[in-house]
Parts: sequence; structure tokens; C-alpha cells
Amino acid sequence: MKGNYMKYAIVPLSDLKKLELNSTDKLVMGMIVSLCIKRVCIATNKYLSQQLELSTRTISKSLSKLSNKNLIFIKYEKDNRKIYSNIVWNDSSMDIKE
Repeated sequence: MKGNYMKYAIVPLSDLKKLELNSTDKLVMGMIVSLCIKRVCIATNKYLSQQLELSTRTISKSLSKLSNKNLIFIKYEKDNRKIYSNIVWNDSSMDIKE
């Protein structure tokens, strides 16, 4: 995964504000969106924790919260995990795919 993601994350705060996410959750969501290829991210908790300089426990908690808020869907297949982003960008705003 080295070098395969954008060097920045775009997080539309106005749209996420109503979901009561903390700054860590928004940062994790931004990283997932930047790593997605066709709405799918295969980053491990360890990779996310290293890139964001957070503990793997913090990453796990944020992923659970994002999943509970329907911003991501996590699917386990054999030995790997796929994180599907439910965020759909429309011009300068975002929608959450149901």
C-alpha cells in the first residue's frame, strides 16, 4: 500500500457534524476514503494506525463507530477484510449510501 493513497483527506465537516463524530473518527474516515479504490479499502488496522499515528485500539473503535453510523461496511473474506465506503460524492457535497 505504500504510496498508493492521497497525501491528504477530504472530510466534509458540515455533512459529518450531524453524525456526532469526534476528530479521530473524521480522520480515520478521511483516510479510508483516500485509500478506497472503487469504494473498497483493504487497509489493516496496523497500517491505519501507523499512517495516522494512533493506536490499533483507537482505529478499531473508530471503525466500529463508523460502521454503526452506516458510513462504512466491513466484510470479512477468508484471510482479509474489506472496508466499503458508503460515502458518495456529489459535486462539493456527500451523500451516505443506504
